[in-house]
Amino acid sequence: MLASVLHSDTAITATIQIMDAFVEMRHILLRNGGLVNRLSNVESKMLEQDARLLGHDHKFDTIFEAMDRGELQSKGLYYNNQMFDAYVFVCGLIRQAKRRIVLVDRYVDEKVLAMMLKRGEGVSATIYTYDKSKVFEVDLATYNAQYADCPLKVLPSYGMHDRFLFIDDTAYHFGASLKDLGTNTFFFSKEEFTLDEVLKKSEEKRIELEQQPGSAGRCGVSPQRGW
Repeated sequence: MLASVLHSDTAITATIQIMDAFVEMRHILLRNGGLVNRLSNVESKMLEQDARLLGHDHKFDTIFEAMDRGELQSKGLYYNNQMFDAYVFVCGLIRQAKRRIVLVDRYVDEKVLAMMLKRGEGVSATIYTYDKSKVFEVDLATYNAQYADCPLKVLPSYGMHDRFLFIDDTAYHFGASLKDLGTNTFFFSKEEFTLDEVLKKSEEKRIELEQQPGSAGRCGVSPQRGW
């Protein structure tokens, strides 16, 4: 603007250079329009990712604040594809334990072992399961070898279809195995029954299976699985 109102040779030269700069800028934009669009798309995707991360941070904050107040949900419904939300919730329960964690679940895998790492120092962890595969035995041995100061105890269960997670003396009932939470819609609820009540039924089923003809030494476990 200053160059346009001055009439010296320097001002005239500056005006010409400014116009040339704008013309060249226009040419650059025309030649590289695709690059500009790609950069805009990258920026948009980064903004979307930031928004998702902020949403996950908010979920974590909600869980941790509830833990501080001792007010974790007593029941709820998670829909299919909410794997991360369900994982965060269960890890929040595990972090709340002060003395012990006991899981009764027919199917467990390395994902469940990873969840148990969220427990606090000095908190014991025991898993009662039936379908103990050879792969899981290797995973468990590797886990306990690395975390020898806080090993996991895995024991057999019998006749247990539903899944129970005991946080100290508080019982939670799950409509799906912990390893599959969020894959399909499931419901969970806090219950009043005790661990002894659940294990009593498992023990009754074990005795019943042992008393069946031809079951000696099997304890109700298929020969392929073995314990």
